[in-house]
Amino acid sequence: MLVPLIVFTVLALVAPQVFPGVTVRNGWTAFMVAVVFGFLNVVIGWLITAVLAVVSFPLIVLTGGLFKLVVPTLVNAVLLKATDGILREFELKGWVPAFGMGFLFALGGMVVHAFG
Repeated sequence: MLVPLIVFTVLALVAPQVFPGVTVRNGWTAFMVAVVFGFLNVVIGWLITAVLAVVSFPLIVLTGGLFKLVVPTLVNAVLLKATDGILREFELKGWVPAFGMGFLFALGGMVVHAFG
């Protein structure tokens, strides 16, 4: 439980350096982004993932499973936009930064699952 929190806090600190349009005021804000994102992921992330998996099933089959790599990025982007709506110190200026940060968080999630 602590490792994902640390990984996503670090990624929230790195994201503004990598993606223009992402604003994280300080380390505390990055920590809060990780906490709120994690909470939203537990509460509604599974539902969004399930719906996207069902809706995108034909694309997953047609691409030999490659489209399945896109689903976590989409889910993370939606959850990060929701996090943006909750935290004043965190801002995503549009969907492009949300998808970029969502991809970064998807990679972080893969690392956490691989070593956790």
